[in-house]
Amino acid sequence: MSSDNKTTSAWDGMLPATRQRGPVIENGRQVIGKVASPPGQEATSRQFPFWVPDGVLVEVGQIVTVVSEIAGQTITYQAMVDEVHRNSRRRGMGHEVDEADGDLTQDPPFSTEGMTYAKATVLQVTPPRATPPRERSKVFLATDDEARNAYEGDDVENPLTVGLIRNGGDVTAGPGRIDTDYLLGANGGHMNVNGAAGRGTKSSFLMFSVYMLLREARRQAKEKPSSKERLKIVPIIFNVKNFDLFYLDRASRRFDPQKHGGAWEQVGVPEPQPFDKVTYYAPQRPSGETPWMTQREGVLPYSWGLADLLESDLFTYLFSEEDTNNDNFSVLLFDLIAYLADDRTQPDGSIKMVPKTDVQQKNLHDLLDWFRNEKLVQGAVGQQHQPGTIRKFHRRLQRIVQDSRGVLRRDSPRGNPLDVRKGETTDPQVIDLSTLAGAGPMARFVVAAVLQQVVHARTYAPVNGLKYLIVLDELNRFAPRSGRDPITKLIEQVAAEMRSQGVILFGAQQQASMVSERVIENAGIKALGKTSMLELSKSVWSGLSGAAKQKADSLLPSEKLVIQDNFREPLHVLVPFPAWAMRREEAEEEALSEAAQAEHDEFIDD
Repeated sequence: MSSDNKTTSAWDGMLPATRQRGPVIENGRQVIGKVASPPGQEATSRQFPFWVPDGVLVEVGQIVTVVSEIAGQTITYQAMVDEVHRNSRRRGMGHEVDEADGDLTQDPPFSTEGMTYAKATVLQVTPPRATPPRERSKVFLATDDEARNAYEGDDVENPLTVGLIRNGGDVTAGPGRIDTDYLLGANGGHMNVNGAAGRGTKSSFLMFSVYMLLREARRQAKEKPSSKERLKIVPIIFNVKNFDLFYLDRASRRFDPQKHGGAWEQVGVPEPQPFDKVTYYAPQRPSGETPWMTQREGVLPYSWGLADLLESDLFTYLFSEEDTNNDNFSVLLFDLIAYLADDRTQPDGSIKMVPKTDVQQKNLHDLLDWFRNEKLVQGAVGQQHQPGTIRKFHRRLQRIVQDSRGVLRRDSPRGNPLDVRKGETTDPQVIDLSTLAGAGPMARFVVAAVLQQVVHARTYAPVNGLKYLIVLDELNRFAPRSGRDPITKLIEQVAAEMRSQGVILFGAQQQASMVSERVIENAGIKALGKTSMLELSKSVWSGLSGAAKQKADSLLPSEKLVIQDNFREPLHVLVPFPAWAMRREEAEEEALSEAAQAEHDEFIDD
């Protein structure tokens, strides 16, 4: 036996040399295989197999091009490799073992090589023909232009880059684009991102999309400033976890221009910068005029008093689904609103609630005191309301005000209500909800207040080209599946009806199966970060192919599968690493004023 532990054979030195099959190049392009269609693996108009010679590497996710001559026509196919298979020519595993006589050191002298083949799903056919490619047609690696054409076609007038097209392994094939007609209202609207906590990087993808839309809006403003139809973007971002999104205007310490800059250059941004001139809001403290501690300067407080609630028609959003679906409770609620305020038609045709004169100086504390006298309440809103319903209403309202964390002003008729309305492109407005983590109903109320405001603005004071981008994570909390409360219905209205009015929902969640079906179904663009197979088995993902589901289960944090209605398969993209901080730990240090340092110290002491 030789020193390398291999068994010597009488055949050594007498076997023919192995043929070297190198890659085949035609017109400067590498041929990687040929279409095949044996029984049981037939080619169809949607999928075809092809075999691959030794010495050629084919990977899942690569985009390939096939040209076939069919009935006198030249038809070009672009397709994505779903899976790569390797077969031996043995009938079973026993033959594999017997060939080596069960000896790991044995190399059989007359071994028969296996074969590699791949299955590819058709993405684009030019000209459009519903027929499969012919066997023996050559398979080429797609060029960057062909890879883009596989998704975009030739008729996309308003593209938006959402990353770099993955072309197998660690290779990319240039910018991957969606059609903003499916995002901003022409053919559809809204974006929804699904992904596991932490690994799905949902917020990062949404912020990248907002960043690219702002760039496009500002490009149009520079090139055609007088155009009434140019794009105008107003991002409104809800911060739902810690203060993660309170550092978008600070550079990320994790961003390395040498490591991450190349991807940005390929998407057309040579020097990415943090967001600029971001406006931050946080709930007002229960006592005083300042916001809750956010560990940074310049944050504006928000809150609502009784008069604000009536004027903005927000009173019904304070109560739960259980309350509002109770007939006695809801009738009392509407009668109370009618008693406290009058409907007045405005010049624009809208109806505005105006607090009655004797109510304008009242506060929520006064309202709660008034409700303690059941007979007085009955005399004002109607004797048909039973004392039990009145007491129930009083208990609900008292609990809501006490748990509002200062969002509702108990002792003042007026607060600092949010006003997010704009008429031109602006930098993001970030609204904190994380301070309300222990008061979930109040966080939902704040979302409803903002949505109500922008829906009203777009309905009665429209601005050509203006798009409000409402960025909201944890959608399952705000529009749960089968929810019937006023807030869920408002979000469903936005998803189903307001895209044409320029209110666009950029939503995200860990499990789309737990979100209102109307919200998910109305998203013109959907994206998947890493998502578990358990979630992907739910009916909401029934339209995804098995290959796409397997890919979604193994995505890296920097990758997304983007779904657009006219894509045959999801667009697999690499998303550039953000140049802005996505949480406080990533933000480059900034000198704090004495006031900010004192607030930080107080936060630590608490």
